[in-house]
Amino acid sequence: MALVDYGGSSSSASEDEESSENNQTPTLSSLKRPALPTAAALLGPKKPKPEEFVEDVVDDPALHGGRIRSFKHERGNWATYVYVPAAACADQLEEFQAEAIAHLEPHLELQANDSLHLSLSRTVVLQYHQIDEFSRSLQTALSSSVGFTATLQGLRIYTNEERTRTFIAAPLDPAFVEKMTAILQPIDQVMLDYRLQQFYDPASFHVSLLWCLGDQEALLKDKLQELQELLEDQDTLTLAVNEVHLKCGNKDFTYRLK
Repeated sequence: MALVDYGGSSSSASEDEESSENNQTPTLSSLKRPALPTAAALLGPKKPKPEEFVEDVVDDPALHGGRIRSFKHERGNWATYVYVPAAACADQLEEFQAEAIAHLEPHLELQANDSLHLSLSRTVVLQYHQIDEFSRSLQTALSSSVGFTATLQGLRIYTNEERTRTFIAAPLDPAFVEKMTAILQPIDQVMLDYRLQQFYDPASFHVSLLWCLGDQEALLKDKLQELQELLEDQDTLTLAVNEVHLKCGNKDFTYRLK
């Protein structure tokens, strides 16, 4: 909103008074300096705030498949999480997603996860002014972490903490859990330093592939063997752990591992 230009107020005298005053010695009021220009006149209209601060967002589940936020969206709050992208096996996982959706269509409406990744943190909230400092802290914490190549193995059913959504996920091969835990530990320490919630204990490393609304754990476990057979048609699912990402709203930071 532009600053309001109230301007200086003045009262004009009648023509007779002006004529009379012209023949008199200047008074104190006639010697006053002209009103100074307003801030609006000097600086122009006030610039709008950056997009992320313009207004509060009203959560409408209808806009994102009926999903409900775990925490309220408020101005200046940035949903934040740390992850490893599953780019190396993305094509294979996307093929499985399509097959699984078609296979379970008579029983359940599944949605494919758009972002295929392995999470290394919970989704937490950062304030805008914390983002750059948090990113630097994470970069320092991961500076000694060593990358490796892992694989995903099998399928597992998960629900979120509120049990409002159920997920089908591909877990990390147990042979690589120790190496992934070594990368998780410095991330957890940064979370602790910022008084944010750490990762789940015990950690369960996985790539979420599909989801549906509600608690459908029992139904999906009944169908798990059929889904496993679909996944077995794929070649080895390789997960290249050579970089870690930080997602803050629409910002994405990348940290290369050794």
